[in-house]
Amino acid sequence: MDKMKFKIGQVLLVLFLIICSNSVYGVQGVLLNIEVEEGIMGDSASFELIDHREIKLWDGVETASFQANFTLSVTPAVLDTGNVILNLSLITLPPKPQPIFTELLAEDGKTYLLAEVKAKEGRSYRVYLTPRITELPEPECDLDTRDKEKEDWDELPSAHFFFRFILNSLADLHWAEIKGYAETEYRRFRETFGFTQPAMDRMEYFLLPCRANEVVWDDRFNIGLDPSKNKIYSIYNLFERSLDSPGMGFLLFYRLWGYAPPLLAEGIGNYFSLSHHFTKKLIASERWIPLNQLLITKDYRRQPEDVAFWEACSFVRFLVKTYHLDKFKLLYKRSTDLTLKQTIEEVYKKDLATLEKEWLSFLEGYRDTIADFYYLASVRMANRHYDEAIQLYEDMLDLYGRQTGILRSLAYVYYLKGDYDRSEKYYEEVLAEDTLNLEYLHILGNINSIQGEYDKARSYYLKVISLDSTYVRSYLKLAQLEIAKGDLLFAKNHFEQAQRQDTNTQSKVEIYSGLGTLYKKLGQSEEALKNFKNALFYARRFVTEFSDRPIPYLELGESFFNLGEIDSAINYLQVAEFLEDRPVYRGRVFLALGKASQKKNDLSKAKMYLQKVLSLPSGFKERKEAENLLSSM
Repeated sequence: MDKMKFKIGQVLLVLFLIICSNSVYGVQGVLLNIEVEEGIMGDSASFELIDHREIKLWDGVETASFQANFTLSVTPAVLDTGNVILNLSLITLPPKPQPIFTELLAEDGKTYLLAEVKAKEGRSYRVYLTPRITELPEPECDLDTRDKEKEDWDELPSAHFFFRFILNSLADLHWAEIKGYAETEYRRFRETFGFTQPAMDRMEYFLLPCRANEVVWDDRFNIGLDPSKNKIYSIYNLFERSLDSPGMGFLLFYRLWGYAPPLLAEGIGNYFSLSHHFTKKLIASERWIPLNQLLITKDYRRQPEDVAFWEACSFVRFLVKTYHLDKFKLLYKRSTDLTLKQTIEEVYKKDLATLEKEWLSFLEGYRDTIADFYYLASVRMANRHYDEAIQLYEDMLDLYGRQTGILRSLAYVYYLKGDYDRSEKYYEEVLAEDTLNLEYLHILGNINSIQGEYDKARSYYLKVISLDSTYVRSYLKLAQLEIAKGDLLFAKNHFEQAQRQDTNTQSKVEIYSGLGTLYKKLGQSEEALKNFKNALFYARRFVTEFSDRPIPYLELGESFFNLGEIDSAINYLQVAEFLEDRPVYRGRVFLALGKASQKKNDLSKAKMYLQKVLSLPSGFKERKEAENLLSSM
């Protein structure tokens, strides 16, 4: 138990760090415009603008930005004179990195040529910087991944990655799942494209609770890349996760094959996707854009983000499958922004327009497998991108018909999202195909209970028990409904029926907690206390068994509350809050925290938690209790 208390304390420390990371006020900084021109080395007249971007630089904070074939790291120092010192580090991609380190005293609004760096095929990039001193909004996140002792950083290796994260953060708790997904994706690339691990150093994979200022983030995917140093930054917190971004693929090919225009680099980096499906949807909705508008980086970035990206992925996937990988690899390694169109003709012996027609003709008759849809939807769900998962399942219904598996998946994702009406609708549809399915009957009982339709919920639970007299979860739900209605003897009978079955630890917690509540209502304080203590015993065991899940901490917090140990209750309930994102359970956590705060006479905090219950699609019972408590304060 001491080890568990240490773990809880560390998780609460993480919460404190994350809250503090957003408490910095607006500061002076620099908006730095970076322009990249491409041309033939030694021929100034040949240079043309291919890319430009503006990045935010906070005074004294080093920030890395990847563009063209280099990472540019900049640390600004704003002077009282109205000038700014820019400490600059530019490193190009392998296999022959070109490093440039310099310091520039720059005037506000003046443009400077930083460097001319080698590209490929006798071409080069000229990099121009224009700083503009300004007041920047407060940083979103004050984490510094380079100061690992200060932020209590930890790291764990796998075969192809060094995962770096804050100790006992959500990423730490979920590390095994994260590692499994990342290694699976790496293995898919390795097996398809034939590269081996010795060709790569281990990738540094940063899993952050917020968007650190040291890297320029790609808002499309919520990631940051530093290919020159083999680093990827992603967000991993309760409600925002970018683990399923295409960043790993981008980084792999930048490191192995070097730079190419985004039409090629992003297309191959997201090779394993439903890009053909999404491109067909773009065509159907008349949002498709001709490929000649996507050749140069600045034009690619100017297009609607989803259009440019999905077309790139689909076109590259078509080229690889139709004309084989060796030709595409040659195209990738030879192409720059301004030579891409010509290089396509040289490699494929066809012009872009001809290849585009072939690609569009191919798409007309193409359909992804249902397994591909299921895989991507499951990844989206795992990373809490529920709307994207729903869209995938709805597309599956259009393509494959109203199959039970698709309907069940839609019902579940709507349940996770807190849209109980739609969830009920889909569960009823699958139940119509399998009228004796105990799981669907029980879930429909749960959905109706959440919505306050207690009689309807009761009928579902009774149906389950009539079909299987050992179904413990339905006994427990019936007993809880009966306590809410005041039918204490019926509730006691159902708790005891559940108790006679072979039950897991969670069920034991709920049985003893329910009996404790029941005896308390009957005025039998000794029996109530005995059952609450039994509930606490099993709740502790439950946390030990499943230390990375929220429900055990919720059950343990409620068990301490029932015994009057309010501080312990709050500690464990806060951990449940840290881990739980499902609306119905999150509402239950907030209600418990509101009641615990009220017990400590912290009424402002109690009101805050109770209002959160009402702001969520919480259960009917929790909402009603929160309303009653608020009205009495």
